[in-house]
Amino acid sequence: MDILKKIIQNKLFKATSLNSISILLRIITGFVSSKAIAYFIGPSGMALMGNLRSFTTTIENIGILGLQNGIVQNCAKNHENKEQLNHWVTSLFWIFFSLSFLLSFVVFLGNSFFSKQIFGSSSEYHFVLNFIAIVIPFQVLHLFFVAILNGFSEYKKVTAISVYSYVIGLLISLFLMWKFGVNGALISISVLSVFQFLFSGYYFGKHFSLKIILQNIKIDFKSIKPLLSLGLMTLFSAVLGPIIYIFIRNLITKEVSLEAAGFYEAMQRISGFYMMFIYSLITFYFLPELTKAKTLNKEQKITFDFYKIIIPIFFVGLVLIYLLKNTIIQLLLTKEFLPMSTLFLWQLIGDLFKAMSLILGIRFFAKKEIKGYFVTEIISFTVLFCSSYFIIPKFGSEGAIIAYAVTYVLYFVILLFYFQELLFTANKNKV
Repeated sequence: MDILKKIIQNKLFKATSLNSISILLRIITGFVSSKAIAYFIGPSGMALMGNLRSFTTTIENIGILGLQNGIVQNCAKNHENKEQLNHWVTSLFWIFFSLSFLLSFVVFLGNSFFSKQIFGSSSEYHFVLNFIAIVIPFQVLHLFFVAILNGFSEYKKVTAISVYSYVIGLLISLFLMWKFGVNGALISISVLSVFQFLFSGYYFGKHFSLKIILQNIKIDFKSIKPLLSLGLMTLFSAVLGPIIYIFIRNLITKEVSLEAAGFYEAMQRISGFYMMFIYSLITFYFLPELTKAKTLNKEQKITFDFYKIIIPIFFVGLVLIYLLKNTIIQLLLTKEFLPMSTLFLWQLIGDLFKAMSLILGIRFFAKKEIKGYFVTEIISFTVLFCSSYFIIPKFGSEGAIIAYAVTYVLYFVILLFYFQELLFTANKNKV
């Protein structure tokens, strides 16, 4: 079990694993939030919230151009060159502000179109997008500020921002759902962005003067050119993924009901809780280790350690979740959601293969294999879209989960084929 010791003792994991506090709090607030959503607005309201979150995620990622990781890396490398960094940060600030302002304008003008895609025939919720449009610059700049703070290794401050955001976000959501039902729940998504901006902006101001930045308008697109390759990889998935999930929820609503789409969304929320642990391990330990690996033998060892140690533990956890599914539904949601118990098997199968795929998929980022990344991602999104389109009309919300499982089984097989040299080539070189 040396790999577990290495993970725990890993410097980067320890630093970001202040994140363990953030993750734990996120899970707790997520549990309470899910229970509140289930109680106050039910499956139908949860489906609408899922679509709105997917839309805001898409807009945010377009606004930040998928450059968070590149900003972190570049800031970490050049944090001692204050003059150059000031110029770079000022330029990025105005690029993101200008782009986010443009996106706000687009959302305002396209309110009717976007509302129809998100809420369908529920025209009474169209006003919510006006709130979203107003806060887009706040949310985009919040993501920018957090990326800069991560680049300065300000892990405690980033954790503090997360803690404040989760707690205040939960309180705001509970109050608005209690007072205004579905309307309140939808509005709460936008209100939180302002508080996040204030928290991250305060800590960002410890390193850079916002007053000077606001007085010194500079837009130099050369500042983002070195970040674009990784940015485009991130942006592609971060934008296309939420759009496809909106399509899936809308198709379930059309073929079955809005309530059935809510069951699908509830399943995604539950999945998100336990998948968070896999994402954290991948991000904070395995990705940095693969990035540093210089030999095929070392890459093989890191990959097989994941399959030999992490996956068996994860598998046992999935089995327990399946056996306790009805208890979990009543604990996190309400009895009204019990019909979604039929979704668990296919979801857990899909999550198992997704977890097994992640250790291979992150190699695209670790080794900057851009072509392979786009080819495999396009195939996986195409499979998810097409399988959902044909299966949902026959099996409803369960069909969406079946499509998800099919997608990740095929995606895993594709990655096995693509990385066959890594997985199946004997390498006698020393690590």
